[in-house]
Amino acid sequence: MFWYCDFEGYRIGTDEFIVKEIAILSSDGLQCYNYLVKNPLKYPCFPQNETTLFQFNRHRLSWNFGDYSFNEAIDDIWRKVKVDNVYVKGLEKKQFLEQHLFSVLELHFMPSFKDLNETLHEWCDVKHGIWCARRKVNELKRYVDTHPNYVL
Repeated sequence: MFWYCDFEGYRIGTDEFIVKEIAILSSDGLQCYNYLVKNPLKYPCFPQNETTLFQFNRHRLSWNFGDYSFNEAIDDIWRKVKVDNVYVKGLEKKQFLEQHLFSVLELHFMPSFKDLNETLHEWCDVKHGIWCARRKVNELKRYVDTHPNYVL
């Protein structure tokens, strides 16, 4: 078995992600977990600048919102995926998640998420739009499953 993973959040500066939503989906499609993440304690207030305001307008995940700390979410993901491969779309997400998970691989030659619109019904309970991480892991699985020549 392997997993798909995606997340949404804020980029602070040039090298730090603040994850606000992270989702994983098993390759058989039977296990899907979606974590809504609290802001980190070192950033008690929303860091308002042009970049973070753009990101908020894109994914509509409030800064003072979430059920888990990032460490709680990643620890639970680790318990589920163990040493299985975890596939993500995008080099930056791969590099970020490599710091936290055992085997993270990048999906290459995938269409843009704005062009993947077959699983809109898979939005999380927040219903914050097409950038929902839960919807995106379902889009990744569907694309790989429906393109038999796609090589993982």
